[in-house]
Amino acid sequence: MHILTLLIVNILLHVVAAFCLFPVGRALKAGRAVWFWVLSNLLHAAGLMMVLGPYPTRPTPLFSLIGNLQIDWGTMLAFVGIQSFLSRSRRTLWLLVPAVALSCAKIGVFLTFGLHMPINVILGCGCRFLLAAGSAWLLLRHAERDLRIAAWTMAGFNLAWALVLLTRMAWEALQVLPHDPVVIGDLREPTTAMALLLRVGVTFTLTLGYLWMVGRRLQARLTHLAEQDPLTGIANRRVLWEKGERMVARARQRGGMLAVLMVDIDHFKAINDRWGHGVGDMVITRVAQTVAGVIRATDILGRVGGEEFAVALPDADAATVAAVAERIRKAVADLVVDPRTPLRCTVSVGRATLAPGVDWAALVHAADQALYRAKTGGRNRVEAHLWDEAVPDAGVEAPGLAAACWI
Repeated sequence: MHILTLLIVNILLHVVAAFCLFPVGRALKAGRAVWFWVLSNLLHAAGLMMVLGPYPTRPTPLFSLIGNLQIDWGTMLAFVGIQSFLSRSRRTLWLLVPAVALSCAKIGVFLTFGLHMPINVILGCGCRFLLAAGSAWLLLRHAERDLRIAAWTMAGFNLAWALVLLTRMAWEALQVLPHDPVVIGDLREPTTAMALLLRVGVTFTLTLGYLWMVGRRLQARLTHLAEQDPLTGIANRRVLWEKGERMVARARQRGGMLAVLMVDIDHFKAINDRWGHGVGDMVITRVAQTVAGVIRATDILGRVGGEEFAVALPDADAATVAAVAERIRKAVADLVVDPRTPLRCTVSVGRATLAPGVDWAALVHAADQALYRAKTGGRNRVEAHLWDEAVPDAGVEAPGLAAACWI
């Protein structure tokens, strides 16, 4: 394919890539990274246009230099975009220092020798090689779990492009540099056409990769929001129920154990009435953090109501369940909600252990029965459910509706 045609195709592709990424950045609020990628593509397009501008006669040395510098800067912006997308510290940008040095060395060569294309190609490829390899390292090393498939695929393409750049540098140094300097488009410089052809594939692939990573990030956020209680950050009721039903099925298949704790903040209505709903939300959040800090790593904590929480304890015998419940009660009783106020709170805990023929809903209901008994028995205590006990009377006070608070 003719070099002129390849230049035009690359320009158009970079412009299309920029216009694809621009609405994504605005609509999905993907952060500054997308804007870096948009500017990167625009700089690449501008650089290629500088090279193309005087092409019908012969590439103008100054235009060629400026165009190649713009392509270098565009590659740097793409690297910064990846660093920003992965939320890495600015220290990871150290690779820009040698990349900028190689790019600026072209100016020195131009002022000394004029347009010496073999040296310019070697310097430009060296700059872009460092940035491609650095991008691959960031994607392999720092991508979070939800991004790994997309990020590692992107890293593979960056490594492949780095290998192409390294190969071109070697060719220029060993096959072209020993001869007379040549200019872009000269038939004696065969790597230009091949590099432009490969750039088409790289630009297309990287653009799809950016969009893929943004999509994966958005999907992870939506999943997180769907599964997380917005106030406390712990699992919401739906997630806890889904996991609880799976744990019951697994316990039945393997003959394992499972228990549930129902935890309710004592006198929470009075806390809201006296201190306000803002303080009430803070109490709920601090209690959730405290409970999460004392349960086992395998236990699952979720918020099931206003001030009520549930904890699923897989593979826990009666002694372990009792110990975890007591740790929760004591930790909350010792909790300083806000050092600036005398506010303190306690919790009541009901516990139940899985029995033959019991499903998840019945297990939770049993733990609720024990919780009601802990409430009516004085609060700030733990009660265990006995499977032969009767359902509590309808007149028993529901959790969290007491009229006083402990201060």
